[in-house]
Amino acid sequence: MRGTSNDASNSALVVITDLDHRQMPLQGTSNSMFDFPMLTAGRGVTIYNASSHRNANLARQHRPPRNIRVPMQCAYLSDDYVAALKASYPRRSNHGTPDYNCQMCGALFWYGERSRGTVRNMSLQYYNCCKGGKVYLPPYKERPEPLKSLARFDGNTREKFFIANIRQYNCLFAFTSMGAKIDNTANDGRGPPLFKICGQVHHRIGSLLPEEGSAPQFLQLYIYDTANEVQNRLKCLHSTKEPVQALDPVIVQELIKMLDDYNPFAKKFRMARDRLCDYENEDFIIRIIGAREGDPVQYSLPTTDELAMLVCGDLSLDTFKRDIIIQKHNKDLKRISSLHPAYMPLQYPLLFPFGERGFQVGVPYVGLENANNNSRSHMTMQDFFSYRFHYKKNEPNPFLSYGLLSSQAKVDARAAIDESRLQYILQNQNNLRTESIQGISDAVGRGCIDGEEMGQRVILPASHIGGRRYMFQNYHDGLAICRVYGPPDFFVTFTCNPNWPEIVESLFEPGQKASDRSDIITRVFHLKLDDLLGDIRSGDIFGRQLAGTIISF
Repeated sequence: MRGTSNDASNSALVVITDLDHRQMPLQGTSNSMFDFPMLTAGRGVTIYNASSHRNANLARQHRPPRNIRVPMQCAYLSDDYVAALKASYPRRSNHGTPDYNCQMCGALFWYGERSRGTVRNMSLQYYNCCKGGKVYLPPYKERPEPLKSLARFDGNTREKFFIANIRQYNCLFAFTSMGAKIDNTANDGRGPPLFKICGQVHHRIGSLLPEEGSAPQFLQLYIYDTANEVQNRLKCLHSTKEPVQALDPVIVQELIKMLDDYNPFAKKFRMARDRLCDYENEDFIIRIIGAREGDPVQYSLPTTDELAMLVCGDLSLDTFKRDIIIQKHNKDLKRISSLHPAYMPLQYPLLFPFGERGFQVGVPYVGLENANNNSRSHMTMQDFFSYRFHYKKNEPNPFLSYGLLSSQAKVDARAAIDESRLQYILQNQNNLRTESIQGISDAVGRGCIDGEEMGQRVILPASHIGGRRYMFQNYHDGLAICRVYGPPDFFVTFTCNPNWPEIVESLFEPGQKASDRSDIITRVFHLKLDDLLGDIRSGDIFGRQLAGTIISF
């Protein structure tokens, strides 16, 4: 999983074509520039859908004789032929900048991303941002100082150092810890910085005070020994395993003041600090309020009491099952649900200095508040982050403007989406009916015939991207294509180029690099990939296409 907002930006295309015995045209002849070198193949044309075998039986009649089927060799394409092919290409793929904006939410998009066959009031429609106006979230507020001045890509040496090390600065002020296996093997200095994780991601929160003899960490730094807060924060950062550079203590002090002035979580923990000073022996908890399905939506800027409460006296935790309860002393770390509205702002205080809420369960689509039909009427986590990941003019966006920290937040959000989908599969095993048939078949295949283990395992259906059955199904589809049509003629790899003009010209913030906008890289890559597929399927370059499949990674 990489720091991208959607799919990967590398693809491999396996293509089986139907080419005749044609030679490279000689100069002065009337043959087309798209005449092709000698190659043997069968007959017939179809665009094969690799996710289904429905076309397999119909395609058997076009199956070529295996004794004359020879995979095409790249050496057959001479340099002169490639040069002539380039010269005859009707146009160069260039989609320009995202000049179109969604009429409902204002998100920018390219013409090639438009929703096909949808025109409303003589304007192009685009549904990947707000689903045609069904999703609405209030814009983020302009960042406070000094964060607004520091987070600049074209600033002075001090500002460039801050944006280059913004992940470390955010770690200084995070209220929660992030548990994940971070893969830094790709960050060897030969390419742009990359944030990559493997496995599950979880956020955890500790107690208000550290254990005796232990140094304060994360939220405890807002309460414990605040007279030496700057030194404590810098010391805590250097105790981590990752190598860090010496951060500027002046910037740290400025950010402390900013969060004390604007962040409601910081204000609540400072209140706990003051109460501990006045009532040292009093026991109390801090309750970070969660969202219940059906609660009124509060995506506007929250107040301190709307986000967190300091509770004294009756400390029964049964009443607050959906809330985050932080006790005065507790050795165990508590895991925060990705469905909690404070999941993201507690981990990324520099992205959300005002404590803006994250995804909330049960938010209805706009215009469907009272819908009673069987169709989905509430916003999903995918809908929430798709809306937030789109650039809108004159609106600050923490997911797009903070370099590697924004990339980390997008990867974190993608992991939360996957977790919510897996949780749905777990809770709907009976409805999905994956265990009743496939589970028994798998158990018998493992040699389990006494039935003890049946019904105890969670089965991922083939529709879950990346799952075992998903991989096997696509593998079998690829083999079925080769069984029907023979071996492939081409194995084409297609990789994104960060210097494509569409990417460079769409970086609206001065000094920003392509690696800072993984959302643009992904979207432009898919536009280019569609162009490549269109050229191949047209038959003008490699001849008529019999079948093909795409592998993205």
